[in-house]
Amino acid sequence: MPSFNYRALTAQGEIVGGVVEAASSDLVADRVQSLGLIFIDNAAPTAAASPSRGARPKAEEVTIFSRDLALLLRTGAKINDALDLMANDRELGRMRAIAAELRDAVLTGQSFAESLGARPEAFPPLFVALAGLAEQTDMLPSVLEALAAERARAEALRRRIFDALRYPAFLLLAASGVLIFFLTFVLPQFAGVFADFHAKPDPVLAFFLGLSAALRENGALYAGLGFALALALAFGLRNPASRVWLIERVALAPGIRAAFSHHRTIMFCRNLALLLGGGITLSAALRILVDVMAATGAGARWSVVVDRVRRGGKLSDALSDEALLPPMAIRTLRLGEESNQLPMLAARLADYYESRLDRSIDRVVGVIGPVAIIFISAIVGGLIVSVMTALLSVNQMAG
Repeated sequence: MPSFNYRALTAQGEIVGGVVEAASSDLVADRVQSLGLIFIDNAAPTAAASPSRGARPKAEEVTIFSRDLALLLRTGAKINDALDLMANDRELGRMRAIAAELRDAVLTGQSFAESLGARPEAFPPLFVALAGLAEQTDMLPSVLEALAAERARAEALRRRIFDALRYPAFLLLAASGVLIFFLTFVLPQFAGVFADFHAKPDPVLAFFLGLSAALRENGALYAGLGFALALALAFGLRNPASRVWLIERVALAPGIRAAFSHHRTIMFCRNLALLLGGGITLSAALRILVDVMAATGAGARWSVVVDRVRRGGKLSDALSDEALLPPMAIRTLRLGEESNQLPMLAARLADYYESRLDRSIDRVVGVIGPVAIIFISAIVGGLIVSVMTALLSVNQMAG
């Protein structure tokens, strides 16, 4: 069905515009009048009237949008007026176009939650569900503020985890560059000397001499393979679930695995408390949380938990059987189920594991950096000692 732009008058005499869907232009007036507006005119169908799918907004932009919209609604602005103001705010970036689409959808008679659901790349199911519940209870500003606060907290946690990994990753990358330069340009200078004097290098030096020769002979091939691997990793790691899966398996430090386990527990408990506190049933809340928790890995096991709870099983038993949360968190959630205080205890669990996450990250940063430096120094130092030993042997032979 085509879409039409229209202009109309409100009961207060204000001129408003929007987009409606109608079988033909003759039916636009009836559609507009059914919205309680006085029809003025309409434009022909245009592709621009359809929701555009531009670049995916950043998580931070959605958080700012939620906070700003809550602030405007607190001042008494109507939802369509608030969205119109945000659609003209240059500081919103990619969210400006989305705000305009939401405004047009609301003016055509859709609920705010329905318009949010049309942009799943920006608004996850949890966001849409709470917004729909808030509309029914006239608590939209409060719910938007709570969502913005939780999103900001989750984004800060993710940044802390990946910032902790960035430093050792930089050390390893820089050391790899130095080692490749040494193998490609420095070590070949000594290879000719060893060959002329028929010196027999030790196994370590022989290995690096062979590696140096392979790099010089097939440097372009190895560079191409390395670039292709880096590109494949970059595209693959754009998916949050893939990123977490890789880091959890590559990470050798127990502290990193513990940090991701704490982060998963915080996400589940914080969002569960938010949904249950908003009046959503446990079964419905878990169905919403499946997509959220799938980003942390083990999406199939989370689906099993939802199915068991839907059939009447206990949440704590399902989480325990699937080993998705730490034992202490599961025991606390079981107490919450038995005492009908699950939202409150879930929120306290999230606070507790957030403090544990801070300690895990501090341990990771304090240990992994020095370990990386020691490892790199041992390789470079051992190579230098092997070269110097071989050179001394050559000098003795020449003497």
